[in-house]
Amino acid sequence: MPGTHLADLNTPARELAERALDWLDHRWDAAVGLLRLPDDALYEAGHDGAKVHLVRETAWYALGLLLRNAGGDLARATQAVGALLAYQFDTPGQPYHGTWYRSPHEPPPPAENPVIWQDYDPNWREFIGTALALMLIEYEPLLPANLVRRVDVALRRAIAGTLERDVPASYTNIALMTAFLLQFGALRFGQPAWTAAAERLAAEVLRRFQINGAFDEYNSPTYYGIDLYALGLWRSYAASALLRAAGAEMEAALWRDIALFYHAGMRNVAGPYDRSYGMDMRRYVACLGMWIWLATGYERAPFPDLAAPLEHGWDFAVAPVFALVALQMPEDARPHFVAFQNPRQIERVIAADPRRVATAWVAERVMLGAEDSSSSHRAGEQFHPATIHWLIMDDTVGWIRLRHAMPVDARAEQNKLAITCTEHPGGDQEFVFQIAAPPFDLMRLQAYRWDLPGLMVRIATNAARPIVERDGDVVELRYRVSGSRPRAPIQFMLHVEAPESRS
Repeated sequence: MPGTHLADLNTPARELAERALDWLDHRWDAAVGLLRLPDDALYEAGHDGAKVHLVRETAWYALGLLLRNAGGDLARATQAVGALLAYQFDTPGQPYHGTWYRSPHEPPPPAENPVIWQDYDPNWREFIGTALALMLIEYEPLLPANLVRRVDVALRRAIAGTLERDVPASYTNIALMTAFLLQFGALRFGQPAWTAAAERLAAEVLRRFQINGAFDEYNSPTYYGIDLYALGLWRSYAASALLRAAGAEMEAALWRDIALFYHAGMRNVAGPYDRSYGMDMRRYVACLGMWIWLATGYERAPFPDLAAPLEHGWDFAVAPVFALVALQMPEDARPHFVAFQNPRQIERVIAADPRRVATAWVAERVMLGAEDSSSSHRAGEQFHPATIHWLIMDDTVGWIRLRHAMPVDARAEQNKLAITCTEHPGGDQEFVFQIAAPPFDLMRLQAYRWDLPGLMVRIATNAARPIVERDGDVVELRYRVSGSRPRAPIQFMLHVEAPESRS
């Protein structure tokens, strides 16, 4: 019998899937059987969208087509799956064996010394593999027998590459998907050793989570969405009792933790972010935003305007998959996603060795986020250990984040954000505070006082006076530290004053 249909979903889930599929329908290229990136977007490597077709996203779209199963959807889904299977690597002995091209436009990885993330992405095994597994679980009777045979071959190949890779439990979103993929393959292909591998990995993820109630990839607006997807697979589709129970346990705990950091009035999660592609979920497509849509509906969800170009829009392709897996949110967490609840100080130990602690202050009009990683987390494009969000007007949110080259440790308390850098390797260094707010006079930004729309920030620091520059919609304050200065810790203390706290 055919599996779940759109009509079987609740209203928010059906709306999410329908609106995503409508958006994706306009990006389907029947000539090649793949989704095409919107012309106004840039993909991960900065390719021009007009030239890029997407393999992983086509897998998600095909699953969504089977969910909708309206006129022509089955034929299109069959074409899409057949097309994407042609872009899997069949290269035993290579580290990219069993994964997929991200786009057919990229060159094949070199045979000698391929560079992970640059020449190939190993995670496409899990992203596409779990989507193919879900297709077989829900919709195998709809698919042509010869296509099912090709999917089985692809899944065996992906699992072989996954086993060779041996992803660690600390790589949360991939480890969760890997455990599901292995136990699915074990049952389908009669490989009990794969069940043992899946349960070992699942037990290690659960053990690490239970220590502090936190994943190693902490507070990520994108990858928390993938965590919830994988936990939903464990909870609802896993054949393993261990995965089913652990999935439900971690899913509920994760939602409660997200609820503490979430501000329904700002429609954002407070920092710090271990991995984030943006600072305002109302302005880019974050996977967590789609899960919150499943809880609240579109109008209250942290999601961009669907009538405008979608930043990071390719992730919208996973929306029908999330809708199919279905939301399970604890009732005690749900109020936080509907309305702001109460001011709160949050402190969460993420790991003990090295010690990592996330802190946040969440109030009615301002949120501060910080992470102290014992200087173990290196600077990176996705890591944001010091953040501020504030509510300027009912539908306008400003934000501040620190960009830095050296490890920094930070702590957030009520209206106070402390930042310290103890490592000073020499050479000139910069600490850049980026500010996004409605246009304002740059003269209001002084070395020790920033008078922003809706927020006053007073700064105490031993860094030199900043250079103030405008970079598009963002203003940057560049505090430079000379390599010739004594190697004392570099410190910033930010005191914030939002309208709610001004006298």
